Amino acid sequence: MRILRAADHKAMPWKNGGGVTREVALAPAEGAAFLWRLSLATIRESGPFSTFAGIDRTIVALRGNAVDLMVDGAPATRLTAAGEPFAFAGEAAVEARIGDGETTDLNIMTLRGHARHVMKRIAWSGDYSVTGEHSYTMVVLTGSVAVVEADGSHMLAADDVIADLLAGDELTLIGSGPSVAYLVGIDIP
Repeated sequence: MRILRAADHKAMPWKNGGGVTREVALAPAEGAAFLWRLSLATIRESGPFSTFAGIDRTIVALRGNAVDLMVDGAPATRLTAAGEPFAFAGEAAVEARIGDGETTDLNIMTLRGHARHVMKRIAWSGDYSVTGEHSYTMVVLTGSVAVVEADGSHMLAADDVIADLLAGDELTLIGSGPSVAYLVGIDIP
């Protein structure tokens, strides 16, 4: 298990100037940009998403304004901090519309045919047990949480990530009140 602190995520401004991506974790792939990539994005302006041919994507709003996504001309799907993750193909034409202000989103992308992913919203009060069920499991936090594992405990904050939780690994999340996090599972066939 590794802890990836929010302050250490690598920030990259978007080419169109409409936002910033903070790369959290990435697995390289021979002949491709990545096998999988987990990132946080701050969308500051409405506009198109970059396309990623051959990539499967899932996005969820963590905080801020709602964002409406139009995928390949279909009616908009609204993403809110209380909503569920939304999956789409990386080669799709995606347009994002936001109101005043900005939104921060969590994104997982996997190279189709080489890796698969799932993203699940978890909400709890008190303790929540997590067991790694995939080749790699990551836990993305939206607020302050204590994490207890075999080697000790750690205090984590919003946008911190627990990474490299392997199949069978266990830990406990302890929130000081109602808490929300996202489990991201990656399987490599």
